[in-house]
Amino acid sequence: ETISSGKFVLPKGLGPLHPAHRRYLASRRFDPDALIDIWGIQGIGIAPKLSWRIWIPICVQGKVVSWTTRTIGDSARRYINARPDEESVPAKQLLYGEDSAGHSVIVCEGCTDVWRLGPGSVATLGIQFSQSQVLRLSKYPTRAIAFDNEPEAQHRARLLCEMLSVFPGQTHKIRLKGADPGEASRLEVRELRKRFLE
Repeated sequence: ETISSGKFVLPKGLGPLHPAHRRYLASRRFDPDALIDIWGIQGIGIAPKLSWRIWIPICVQGKVVSWTTRTIGDSARRYINARPDEESVPAKQLLYGEDSAGHSVIVCEGCTDVWRLGPGSVATLGIQFSQSQVLRLSKYPTRAIAFDNEPEAQHRARLLCEMLSVFPGQTHKIRLKGADPGEASRLEVRELRKRFLE
């Protein structure tokens, strides 16, 4: 069950995507308007703290309870999440994208991976996953773990598979051709969806 923590607070400077946000998304082969429609993203331009980031809402049953942001620049910190006092449910108790999940899930690390793989995929918001996230994943009969290809992420993917193996259902570990699901080709995405989600 989700535990409510604080009061939900939006970051300052939030609004529609600027041309710079759209250029960044297009450069990564994403359709900005589709991401707005499906995932509810917005932009932060000039702001005191989170300037030039894409704002990504994290929802439970249609209600926004937390958020994260993705830089469009060269910031050392690609993702900056809501602080505990800015979210009504801690993001690490949740799976990003779970509202769109069906009978099975493809599990990735980050939001952009979910955008690429489409509805039915979920993200643990980093390679560190929580007990709450493991329990949420255990409810799906078919779980395919598709973390990034670097060694530490693959180690965590194996650990997640082991933790899920005690629950009913099937857990598959997938290794993608590219560095991460966010960079997957259309063909690879189609094959993955056909195998696990359709």
